[in-house]
Amino acid sequence: MEAKLQKFKALEKENTRLHSLLESSFKLGEQFISAELINVNQNQNTQHIIIDKGSRFNLYAGQTALNEDGVIGQIIVVNPLTSSIMLITDPNHAVPIEINRTGLRTIASGSGIPNRLTLPYLPHNTDIQIGDLLTTTGLGGVFPKGYPVGIITQLTPIAGGSFMHAEAETVAKIESIRDILLVWSKQEPIPLLSGAPTEHEHITTSEH
Repeated sequence: MEAKLQKFKALEKENTRLHSLLESSFKLGEQFISAELINVNQNQNTQHIIIDKGSRFNLYAGQTALNEDGVIGQIIVVNPLTSSIMLITDPNHAVPIEINRTGLRTIASGSGIPNRLTLPYLPHNTDIQIGDLLTTTGLGGVFPKGYPVGIITQLTPIAGGSFMHAEAETVAKIESIRDILLVWSKQEPIPLLSGAPTEHEHITTSEH
């Protein structure tokens, strides 16, 4: 009975996560498909995860990946049944962002450390504060505009330099990711390929 109770508790937590993910997807007003995490590769040189969806579901390289909290990364490799996502914390990743409070645009780069981003191009006189929310700008055609990315946690002047040292914590907690949304910014339906499952694993369109 105790073992069954523990299993029910685990299922309850999973249902709660999936409910939060679904609520987030409806707020997007964009087309999405859900996927699950199946592998993690995180060190100072690589911050990648593998998900259980691929080209069979029309996923594509460069596609935006989110969870219920915010941006986690983008697809870089697509196989028929799996895809590899480069997380926004990967040291080779950079995302155009804006400071939500002021609208100032800059770049957030991966630090190689889970949940930590750096903002390397902020002049000393930038209007930015601890706690400022960073969101995607929509520039570059990769990440649609307005998705939460991070929260400013550290601002340190650099003596003799033109820029300050700035760090942010990702809104999405990378180490606890299990359920993921892959998003299409286009509104027209994306058909599944012939033979793709139609139960549970289907593309849904949500509108405001």
